[in-house]
Amino acid sequence: MSEQVKSLSKALAILELLGQYPNGATLQKISKQTGISKSSAHRLLATFGEAGYVSQVSANKEYRLTMKLLHIGQAAMNSDVAGIVRPYLSILLGKVDETINFLSFDSDSIIFRDKLEPPDAPFRTRTYVGQYAPMYCSAAGKGYLAFSSDQVRQTYWQRNVSIMKQLTRNTILDKEEFFTELDEIQARGYAIDNEENEAGISCVSVPIRDKSGRPIYAISISSLSPRMHHKGYAALAEELKSVTELLEKKLF
Repeated sequence: MSEQVKSLSKALAILELLGQYPNGATLQKISKQTGISKSSAHRLLATFGEAGYVSQVSANKEYRLTMKLLHIGQAAMNSDVAGIVRPYLSILLGKVDETINFLSFDSDSIIFRDKLEPPDAPFRTRTYVGQYAPMYCSAAGKGYLAFSSDQVRQTYWQRNVSIMKQLTRNTILDKEEFFTELDEIQARGYAIDNEENEAGISCVSVPIRDKSGRPIYAISISSLSPRMHHKGYAALAEELKSVTELLEKKLF
């Protein structure tokens, strides 16, 4: 085994050990339990610290993992989940013949994790996989807030009200109107973007919730507004629900 591989193995051993101590572990404990000398362990911890993966509590000098590793884990999980979800999206695409989006949530944004479009689509949406978009003007984002707690709704509004923009004439910027819409979304089980983000484009979305009812992902259908109105939000939402219900059982 090369020295580089040995060093990598030691580094991974330290990360795995710290994962067992959410409140932190001292250098002495890390060295003793991994069998790595204090000098080597200290050097590796310093490297992790510079990269932002490990922090040290000054009061007792214990090392602990940071939230940065969570983002890596979340990315890996989303990658696996996208592979599980895609076959279901393909079936849905065949049924509705409209653009299908698979989304997740990060802070105050929605993230496009996958996107399927009909091969003969009369138009192409501007969204792309990996894109971040605001919640307040998207069906998926409003769906997330609708099925979240009142505290989540309130803090979201406080953080974002100053940066919300009137993207179209339908964008909702009034707090009372916005929160009323969230209540309506929760009651009917699906959310609508009625040209609130882009003129001429409408969207309907249903969240994928875990066993506690918390929205973790969402699936949406996007189309030209006349096509959406012709097919009907409610009818498309039922197609979405038939998929999200299966995925909730599959994923959670």
